[in-house]
Amino acid sequence: MSVCIPAYNRPQGLGQAVRSVVAPLPREYHSQVEIVITDDSPAPAAVADLLASWSGRWNYQHNPQRLGMVANWNASLAKASGEFILLLHDDDYLLPQGITTILQTLTQYSRQFDVFLFGVHLVDQQQRCLRRQMPRQQKWLSPAQALSQLLRHSSFVRFPALVWRRSLLDEVGYFDPAYGEATDLYQWLRFFAQKGVYTVPRATAAYTIHDQALTMGMFQAETLATLGRIFTAAADLHLLSPQKLRQCQCDFFHQFILAGTWRFLRRRQWQRAQAVYRLFERPEVIALGRSPRWQGLRWLFGSWLWLRALLD
Repeated sequence: MSVCIPAYNRPQGLGQAVRSVVAPLPREYHSQVEIVITDDSPAPAAVADLLASWSGRWNYQHNPQRLGMVANWNASLAKASGEFILLLHDDDYLLPQGITTILQTLTQYSRQFDVFLFGVHLVDQQQRCLRRQMPRQQKWLSPAQALSQLLRHSSFVRFPALVWRRSLLDEVGYFDPAYGEATDLYQWLRFFAQKGVYTVPRATAAYTIHDQALTMGMFQAETLATLGRIFTAAADLHLLSPQKLRQCQCDFFHQFILAGTWRFLRRRQWQRAQAVYRLFERPEVIALGRSPRWQGLRWLFGSWLWLRALLD
C-alpha cells in the first residue's frame, strides 16, 4: 500500500502524519508500505529525520512552484506504486492500530474488493476526540447501495478512512479540479459507481475538524451549483431511480446547509450563520422540497436565528 501525504505549510502535522505510519508498524512489515510525500510548502521539510528508522520505500518531492491543493493531491497519487492507496492529509493522522488494521484487512479481502471504508475519530486541533464515525456493519455495498449512502450523507466518507486500488485511477481518472472543494465527492462517486465499497467498522484514522478559511468558505451558492453538477453526473449513471436520487439530493443539501450554519452558530457569528441558512431560499433547494430527516433541526436553527434577529 502507498500512503500518500500531500503537504502544505504544516511541518508539525506532516511529522505527526509520517510518525503515525512509521511508529506502530513492526520492521518486518515495512516492505508492505510505501510513503509518498509531495510538499507544496515554500521550504522543503526535513523528512529524512522522520524516516530515519524506516526501511521501506519512500519518496519525497518538494514542488519548486506551488501546485495548489488538488494538483498536489494528484502529484502524490501519480508517484504511488503500491497496489492500494491511502491519501493522508498533513492535518490528519493514523490511530495507533490504524496501519496494521488496514494491512490486515487488505491481506484478507483485497482479492474480493477494490474500495474500503474504515471508521474515523473526529478530533479538534488539540487532538481531543469530538465523536466517532464508524460504518455500521462489515459488508460490501453494491454500486447502487454505495451511491445511495454517499449522496444522502454529506460526510459519509472522510478522506483518511478510504483506501482504494490504484488501478481505479486509470479507470476513472484523478481528482478533477473543476469540482473545486467538492472534488473529493465527485471522486468517490466515480469509485463507488465502478466498484461499490467494502465497509469495515474499525477506526483507523483521526480526521481533524478545524476552521481554516478554505473549509469555512465553502458554504455558499457556488458550492451548491457544483454539488448540483455532481448529482447530474450521478443521474447519468442510471444506478439510482430519479425519485431516490432526488431524495438523496434533498437530504444532502439540507445536511450541508445545516452543517455550515452550525459551524458559525457555535462561534456566535450570527450574520454568517444567517447567510448560510439563507441558502434554503435558493431556487434549486426549494425545488427539492423539505427533508423529513432534517426538518426538526432546520426548524430549530431557523427559530434561533429569528430570535437573534429580533434581539439585534
